Amino acid sequence: MPRPIAIALLLCLAAPAARAESAIELTVYNNDLALVKELRAIDLSRGVQEYTFTGVPERLLPETVHFRSLRDPEGTLVLEQNYRYDLLDRNSLLERYRGQEVRALVDGEWRRARLLAAGNPTESQPLGRILEIDGELHIEGFVLPALPAGLLLEPSLVWLIEAAQAGRHEVELSYLSEGIGWRADYVAVAGEKDVLDLTGWVTLDNRSGKAYPEARLKLVAGDVNRVPRPTPRMAKGMEAMAFAADRGGFAQEQFFEYHLYTLGRPTTVLDKEQKQVELLRIAGLPAQRKYVFRSDSWQEDSEPRAVAVTLEFANSEEAGAGLPLPKGTVRVYQADAGGQLQFAGEDEIPHTPEGERVRLKLGDAFDIRGERLQTAIDQRGNRIVSRSFQITLRNHKDSAIRVEVLEDTPAWQEWSVRGASHEYDKRSTRQLVFTVPVPAKGEAVLTYTLVTN
Repeated sequence: MPRPIAIALLLCLAAPAARAESAIELTVYNNDLALVKELRAIDLSRGVQEYTFTGVPERLLPETVHFRSLRDPEGTLVLEQNYRYDLLDRNSLLERYRGQEVRALVDGEWRRARLLAAGNPTESQPLGRILEIDGELHIEGFVLPALPAGLLLEPSLVWLIEAAQAGRHEVELSYLSEGIGWRADYVAVAGEKDVLDLTGWVTLDNRSGKAYPEARLKLVAGDVNRVPRPTPRMAKGMEAMAFAADRGGFAQEQFFEYHLYTLGRPTTVLDKEQKQVELLRIAGLPAQRKYVFRSDSWQEDSEPRAVAVTLEFANSEEAGAGLPLPKGTVRVYQADAGGQLQFAGEDEIPHTPEGERVRLKLGDAFDIRGERLQTAIDQRGNRIVSRSFQITLRNHKDSAIRVEVLEDTPAWQEWSVRGASHEYDKRSTRQLVFTVPVPAKGEAVLTYTLVTN
């Protein structure tokens, strides 16, 4: 059986890649983007030459590539650059032979044939690969004479380089690649005495088409509109805050208007891999469980509905935290009567700087209901002057609770509150917050009148 294509493939696979990676720095952003910096040693001749740089991501952004020779920066120039990503696979290989002569196995005999169609069977082309032999069409196995020029085993940068000095050059290559991003995932274990243990994890997802062995990993937290320069200028007085740095984990620092997290040890990030690395660990963080009933002050009467349960904590140094928390998902667990952890709910948090509060909505409380009624309205002509409301909160639990009642108010009018049965805070021009104690196995009634000018 003829095997020219098989031999060509084996030779290609056995050939060493034209790369010698000595160092990789990987800076990953939240928005599916990474900045890659590599140091490689390459051999160049004096003068103009073509050099193929392999081992780059499939989702590389070629317009972001920056090349610099550390040996002779001024005398080593890239005159042209081509990013080639027409990779070798069955379809691309056969497509190169469309309309050409191949050898086909027909009834146990190898015969010369012309390849008319090269694709796999599809709805528009159900026959798939089609051969013409002696004027007849066949769908058969066949052998190709050679590996077509231009097909690559992996994505490559092909440069036309002019070098003033011959010999080995250590070069620095930097580029942006899509297909790699990170997010924060948090595990919070709530205790019985209003405390929780919080563990933060970095979840790194690499689908860029390249592995990054022994990379120095950095993460940028923040909504980046423009990618910062590879060596950003740090603000004066910058202070690094340790996360898990004493265990070779992440250390955090500020740069520009973002936060940068640097892993204290090299790590290998494989292609098509999700990697998790511990970001932070906080024990005994004070937290408060709260019940929240929210309504719209301009709605009509509402049906009884559940009251939301939230978990809050202060991201402050006094509370035991005080760390910039990257946006991500917080999953909360609590032990049952048998001491086994059970999932209690999850919520997303935004990028949260030090000093802010974190509020997690975990779900609706099963044993607490709220009902809101409009009890009176004062209307003069087409203008509503005031509305009166009654909010009834029913607690079927064995313990007393406090419920925050959030009432939205019209932002386009001036307003005031009269005759409120409970104290309230004017959180903003659009919201009132009442705190209502509700006894165990009992109910509480909140009343107030909203007057508009």
